Amino acid sequence: MKLIYFDLCSIPIFLLIIYACFVRRMTTSRAERLFLMVNVLSLICAVLDIWMEYVVNPVPITEGAAALGMWISFTYKLLHNLSFVFYLLFVFVITRTLHRLRSRLSRIAVWTPFIVLAVFLVQNFFTRNMFTVTAEGGYSRGPLLILVYIVAGIYGFAGMFYTIYCRKYLENSKWAALLSVYLLIFAAVIAEFFYPRLLVEMFAIAVGVLLVLNLVMRPEETMDGYVVIRTRRAYENDLRNSILSGDNFQIVIVQMENASEIRSYLGEHRYYTYMNEIVDEIRQLYASNHIHIEMYFERPGIIYLILDDPDFDVSSVVSVFIEGVYSRTKEFMDMGVQFEPRICTIRCPEEMGDSSEILELGRTFTMLGSPDRIIYSASELKKHPDFNSIVHMDEILNRAMTEDSLKVLYQPIYNVREKRFDSAEALSRLVDRVYGTISPALFIPAAEANGLILSLGEKILESVFRFISANDMDELGLSTVEINLSIAQMLQPKLPEVLRGLQEKYSIDPARINFEITESMFDNLSDVIVRNVDQLSEAGYSFSLDDYGTGYSSLQRMSKYPMRLVKIDKSMTDEVLTDSGNVIMLNTIRMMHDIHKKLVVEGVETEDAKNAVSGMSCDYIQGFYYSKPLAKEDLIEFLRTNMRTAVVS
Repeated sequence: MKLIYFDLCSIPIFLLIIYACFVRRMTTSRAERLFLMVNVLSLICAVLDIWMEYVVNPVPITEGAAALGMWISFTYKLLHNLSFVFYLLFVFVITRTLHRLRSRLSRIAVWTPFIVLAVFLVQNFFTRNMFTVTAEGGYSRGPLLILVYIVAGIYGFAGMFYTIYCRKYLENSKWAALLSVYLLIFAAVIAEFFYPRLLVEMFAIAVGVLLVLNLVMRPEETMDGYVVIRTRRAYENDLRNSILSGDNFQIVIVQMENASEIRSYLGEHRYYTYMNEIVDEIRQLYASNHIHIEMYFERPGIIYLILDDPDFDVSSVVSVFIEGVYSRTKEFMDMGVQFEPRICTIRCPEEMGDSSEILELGRTFTMLGSPDRIIYSASELKKHPDFNSIVHMDEILNRAMTEDSLKVLYQPIYNVREKRFDSAEALSRLVDRVYGTISPALFIPAAEANGLILSLGEKILESVFRFISANDMDELGLSTVEINLSIAQMLQPKLPEVLRGLQEKYSIDPARINFEITESMFDNLSDVIVRNVDQLSEAGYSFSLDDYGTGYSSLQRMSKYPMRLVKIDKSMTDEVLTDSGNVIMLNTIRMMHDIHKKLVVEGVETEDAKNAVSGMSCDYIQGFYYSKPLAKEDLIEFLRTNMRTAVVS
């Protein structure tokens, strides 16, 4: 009897891997299903290998045991070689090169050795020319048994050499893990050749696939913990490999414009239940159209799809998709939740063939589209004047860190009571040498997403401190310069230390600086933000609330924190000449004065708007009516000219 201890040890390993696949919900993608199938087949083969030893040993055996032995050996050899086929297909899928098997000829090449073996195994029941199991002699080999090893060798060597060929598509650890399965199998076969009683092949496979689970599948890194699909990181990897391998495919990006608001309203648990309904609707929709998809999720609400069919008309099923989501999420709709998708399709490489550009467009395409449109194609979006800036934003931001492309402009702010300009807001502009002027609405969110906002923010701070230090503020009539601080900067524990260093370096009086923070900051209040506001206020810096009217801040919250100014957002100013807008503005100014806050009305562009807000006793006016943002030299000239004019008048 052969030594079955290694086979016995392989069984709990396979069971553990299969259990992990189901517990971690690794059953949705093609790669996950193939990996699961390899493990299930290997588990069956390990059980059959052990069972065979108990059936045919010791001899002589009964006729029934001999017949059972024939079926066990047939099933083992068939499934064992089938697992090699599935593992080869798994390698193709992991490397995103399965498209190379789309032609009929390539599929025939992959399956022919296995089909030939299956035919010979079936005919063996009649000819016994591959193996036989008899009552007297037990199991014995036939002259054609070598075919089993030849077929296994074909798949083994083909898979090993293809894995080596695909080295460029994989990280070192993933490549080594995929290759280790073949190397371990070959080592086990050699061991069994020299020690025929030692059954180690299934244990070698178990060790190999365990490595694949931990180094290739990495569910903790590639599966979202709440939505049962893979993560943005997995999407990035698969996208790059698909492009690198020359695949023709289509990307569909479904972005929920109001995802953050819905998550805040529903709470984490119900929100992800809601998202899973959308994912299930997408999966069912494409299955009904016989389109294979791979799905990925990026929080809070972007779903990426990679479609094998580059020519499928996504626009033809959008209405069906939305109706299906409405039907699935009626419970949430009754709670006031409205599904608002924006969809972008990209045919690769026909429309776009650069993975970095595609990744950037996926997050930002809604900036290029019209708010009344649901679906866009990459071909349409490429016609937008900001397209190149958006898809090359990483490159632009990296240049901004090394070159002098980040500029600071200053927009004068008019003091209504004193009838002069006594402050200015520092506004950042990015002037790239390749793509020209980039709007802050584009590069600020990108810098926040890329983790560069702190570095850019420090550049702006230093530029403003340098400007104040180099000029006589009293001579220019400027009491303060206002600087916008992002949430990322306010969440930085060392912010007071950074500002203290700049203050000492440029000998600046903190009273010259007023920091603007947005209403959205209140939704992210933490001990760090509160501590920073308190410490900087104590140091002499002042604060104002920017963009009032775009969020949900309460008067109670604003009166609680040391806000010297409140800046009315341009969206409210634009409505000031309407009856309702006029009433809202008037009462807003009154309320702010009642809690002892001064008002800056932003976005004033016409004389009528200026007259309207001036008559409401606002404190300051800022906007194009007085001046556009100016370079520091132009600001100095503007202020001096206005001071001379004021003296003359």
